This record gives sequence, C-alpha cells and structure tokens, in this order.
Amino acid sequence: MSPEEQLSRVALVKSETQRLSAYWRGFSDARWEVDTFCPGWGAQHAVSHLATGADFYTNSIRRALESLPPEPPYGSNVKEFFAIRAAKGEELMALPREEMMGAFDASAADVNGALAEITAGDLGKLGFHPRGLTRLDAWIGLRLVELVAHDWDVRYGDDAEARVSEEGVEGVMTFLPASQSRLFGVRENLSFDGRFLFRSREPEREWTITVSGQEAKESADVSGSHDAVITADGEAHFLLLYGRAKRGAMQATGRLEVEGNAELANQLLCVLYTNY
Repeated sequence: MSPEEQLSRVALVKSETQRLSAYWRGFSDARWEVDTFCPGWGAQHAVSHLATGADFYTNSIRRALESLPPEPPYGSNVKEFFAIRAAKGEELMALPREEMMGAFDASAADVNGALAEITAGDLGKLGFHPRGLTRLDAWIGLRLVELVAHDWDVRYGDDAEARVSEEGVEGVMTFLPASQSRLFGVRENLSFDGRFLFRSREPEREWTITVSGQEAKESADVSGSHDAVITADGEAHFLLLYGRAKRGAMQATGRLEVEGNAELANQLLCVLYTNY
C-alpha cells in the first residue's frame, strides 16, 4: 500500500486508543474478570499487554527515527526482554484499576507521539522487534492490529457473536498483505513455490502473495496468472491471520473460498491461517 495510506492510519491508532480507554474505564469490577478470547486472560491482561507493548514500541520507533542501533528497551537479549516485560505487566495489573488505566493512557500517548513523527522518508528505517528488525511502516500496522485484536478479544469474552469494529477492519487491511509476508517468514513452513491472488470483500481489495521457497512477498500487482485465488471478507482475513478463527469453519460458512490449485493453496494457508 502507498506510504500516504500507511501514514494516514496513525490517526486511526490514536482514535481507537481513545475509544478503548473510555470503553474499558466504564467496566464494572465483575466485567474486568470476564475471560477474553485468549485463554487465562481477563480484560486487565489485555490492557497491561498493550501498555507494556506501547513502551517497547516507543523505544523501537524513536531509536529508528534517530538512526540509533536497534535494541530492546530493557534486557540484553530477547529472553531477558520478555521476562522483564512480563514482570512489568504483572506490576501494572497489581495497581488499582484507575492507576492501571492511567498507565495505559500515558504509554499510549508516548507511542502515538512517536508514530506521528514518522514521515514517508522514515518508513524503511528498522526498529527492534523480538521477531527480527522491523520497518517503521510495519509498526503503524502492528500497533493498530494489537488495539483492534484485543478490543475484539475482550468483547468476545462477553459476546461470542462480537464482530471486529468496521473501522478496525478497514484500517488493518492496509497492512495485512505485508503482515502475511512477514508472518510467513517467521512461522514454520515447508519450501514450495506459488503465486496467489488474495481478494477481500468489505473492504474491497486485491493483492498478490508470491512464495519462493520459504519466503513470501506481497505485491499490489494482480495481473497475470495465479495458482490459486483466495477470497474472504476483511474480518475473516484478519481473524484467520491472527489465529482467532478456524479455517474450516470459515470455509464451511462460505466466508473463505479457494479456487484453483487447492493443494498448493492449502500449503500456504496452513502457514498463514493457522494458530497464531
């Protein structure tokens, strides 16, 4: 997607943050304890995760903007980083809820400020991420995905028929093709070759994923031949990529359709649309 479209989503990150803060602050004590989609997590776990995530996002983005070497905000390696982040999350959840939400708002303001400083010329700069160095254009999408996904996770715990917010689906689809390529590269997969046309309904989008060995690349070029065509509504693409829906169930209800070389498409979807 174009740099202009990617940068335009920074405003959505901010508005979604404000919406969720107001929503979660309105929870009763009992509502905080309701399980979310994620096993063992209540709403406080999602809020804590987003707050600690914002801290490390801010560090990675600002270091990239300042052309500093990518490194974790704490700890000397990924293992130490995860351990310290987990401890910080537990500390947040031990606070009174108003204080925890205050920490969420403060960390969100920091990451939103960092995202707002990114220009088109910065998008290729690299920041630290546990899964590998990550371009700044991806960080916009990463933060938006976390907000949209955990919003749905929390609401799903109270209503199994909950839908992803329309604004959220529209926003994350800007980054979904690149996210598919990035996640394909870090998930276990077999070596194969293929060219796949992805189609989205609501919103209407098309893109190509080309797999060469154990690497995948996305492209806006949908011309020429494809081994298979994979069609789903935007919400389904999102939920499937991030492990919040089952491929079989989506196909059974017609929300996910595969045309062409089903065997080759299955090899791709076993990597992309499986447990996150």
